[in-house]
Amino acid sequence: MKVQQLHVGVGTALGPITLFPVWTGGAGELGISTGTHADVAVTELASGPQVPRLTVTNNGPRPALLLEGELLEGGQQHRTCGRDVVLGPGETRDIDTYCVEAGRWEGIHSHRRQARRAPLNVRSELVATPADPGGADRQHRIWNRVSRFDAARGRSVTSSLLEHMDRFTAEPRAKNRFGFSDAPAPLEGQRGVVIGLGTRPLLLEVFGTHTLFRRNYRQLVESALLDLELLPPHVMASGPMPGQRARDFAAAVQALEFGPFDGGLPALEVRNHGALRSRNINRTAGHVAAAGIAVELPRREPELAHLTGWNTKHPLMEIA
Repeated sequence: MKVQQLHVGVGTALGPITLFPVWTGGAGELGISTGTHADVAVTELASGPQVPRLTVTNNGPRPALLLEGELLEGGQQHRTCGRDVVLGPGETRDIDTYCVEAGRWEGIHSHRRQARRAPLNVRSELVATPADPGGADRQHRIWNRVSRFDAARGRSVTSSLLEHMDRFTAEPRAKNRFGFSDAPAPLEGQRGVVIGLGTRPLLLEVFGTHTLFRRNYRQLVESALLDLELLPPHVMASGPMPGQRARDFAAAVQALEFGPFDGGLPALEVRNHGALRSRNINRTAGHVAAAGIAVELPRREPELAHLTGWNTKHPLMEIA
């Protein structure tokens, strides 16, 4: 299984961030809800709270997609979803999570979802690397990355990523360099973006349909804008990333081979959600690490519902 042909459009610069629209092939309809359109309840485990696990239930009539890096707010502490998850209608499952609020362990049983995403500085730690395939030290690195916002924007009492995000969106526009209104609107049929930070590509994120992309686009852009608070002056002053670098990175992601849908490691098993089946995928080759989720519908070939490819050589991947 591979990524279908990717087409990269003309970029738009927001200071040191450059957004390139991406189109790809595919059937165009998957029947999956995502973002705030997905009716998913999130709670601590019934057996007792655990930092790396939460329980999610799809209360909607369609399969639901939760994305890696999605923020699950409240409970004993704020968490972020560790990898993509598909839930069938009525399905309940315990999922892998990471804490993004190191200084709190008290609260209520339930969480709320606004479908917000963690900044790229934090999401980059969710990528498994050959040196750390199981993520044994990942939680501590995520806390370190969240603490960089404490240093850059003023201390949060509980070192809460959500508090920094709330402060950022509540600040007067004059204090922030850019807002979501400065970003280009999604184009017809667009399914993803390449994001350049400085003059180098950082990630390519692509969805199986235009609707899935559109329902997560704002959250992606707003989270990336918070990363500007961490950049050194020479990166802030850099010009837009050349389009050829975006196209070259897309080609590197497109060349990845994820193996057969019904094969692979036990950790990436196929899950049944009624008529829909899903399987997490990941692959690292050279400077590209990619992870996401593929789905299969009756009488159709497996296809990607979501994929994020990271440039592991980008300086942001090592700034913690």
